[in-house]
Amino acid sequence: MARKKFSDTSIARLKPPAGGRAEYWDEEVPGFGLRVTARGTKTWQLMYRKDGRKRRLTLGNYPALSLKLARKAATDARAAIERGRDPASERSALTGGPMTFEGFARAYLERYAKRHKKTWQADRAMIENDLIKAWGRRPADAIARRDVIALLEEVMARGHPYAANRRLALIRKMFAWGIQVDLISTSPTTGVSAPAREETRTRILNEHEIAALWQAWTEMGWPYGFIFKLILLTAQRRSDIAGLRLDDIGFTTQIWTPPLAKTGAGNVHELPLTPSVLEILTSLPRATSQLVFPSPGDRNKPVSGFSKASERASELSGINDWRTQDLRRTAAVGMARMGVRPELLDQILNVRTTISPGLRGVYQLASDAQEKRQAMEAWSDQIEAITSRTDPAKS
Repeated sequence: MARKKFSDTSIARLKPPAGGRAEYWDEEVPGFGLRVTARGTKTWQLMYRKDGRKRRLTLGNYPALSLKLARKAATDARAAIERGRDPASERSALTGGPMTFEGFARAYLERYAKRHKKTWQADRAMIENDLIKAWGRRPADAIARRDVIALLEEVMARGHPYAANRRLALIRKMFAWGIQVDLISTSPTTGVSAPAREETRTRILNEHEIAALWQAWTEMGWPYGFIFKLILLTAQRRSDIAGLRLDDIGFTTQIWTPPLAKTGAGNVHELPLTPSVLEILTSLPRATSQLVFPSPGDRNKPVSGFSKASERASELSGINDWRTQDLRRTAAVGMARMGVRPELLDQILNVRTTISPGLRGVYQLASDAQEKRQAMEAWSDQIEAITSRTDPAKS
């Protein structure tokens, strides 16, 4: 069986045979290949032997199932075969038939969210914690409006109305993307309204609330207490802090560069790290993964479960009706009150900014870097002054 090097480009360029079907085999994974029919249908497959008989495991169609995901499915199947299982007989969720919701969700994460969304890790958390658990093995095209409504009602019943809105927005985006790339024919969100009415939040924590929450976070410790502190000190998004990687932290340069974090003008987002932030980062236990805050269940994924952590902080502090996005807003307003100019604040928050082109832009970035550090250190000093009176760790 002749093998070739598979790539997204080479797979996309494969032409249908004049008649019958053609088969191509991967150099990397034994038995993993692609079957192309005269009508242009491209189907991933895995050939193997079980009890002396040749078996064919159909993994799914390309491009609905990407090369990366198909190769992983083949690798997982081979591992199962070595353990004595027969995946072709088991007909697992990823084999044959229509595309499962889990396969569709993984495709959305790999092909869209990771490439285009700064908050893709939040999407992944919602997908894995709620959507796949509810619909994972079902055909993606079989998800109906009543299924979406039932899931939203369940989230509402848990006391998280805004979280229900976030899940509806994600499901709507996923299916809109699926229709656009011809993975899905219809969207189950048509006619479904947001279950909770949202008011624009303007919640700013006062000094008493900051001090009380800080003390609660100190008591909570690893990992959520540290994450909440870092959000307040840096004014960064929760997903960015939760997804912190050791490789992106310059302990010598005292700069953090989030992966793929770009400004509106395409410049890399660089955030100065203040002494308070570095003190927290250097005190953390060293994880066995590149992530600073890995999930206990998967060391390659960032920690999740912030709703329960926020509730715990409220119980310890007596401060209610606060959310993690309020910490970022509090930091932004705090720096604005200290006189940080709006353009510089936009750079710190990593929202759309305008940087002059060419050499002038380079000088502007260099000048702004020093000013950003001064602003961040001034805000950090203010938090230090507010919390040092109540935090046992600073006594």
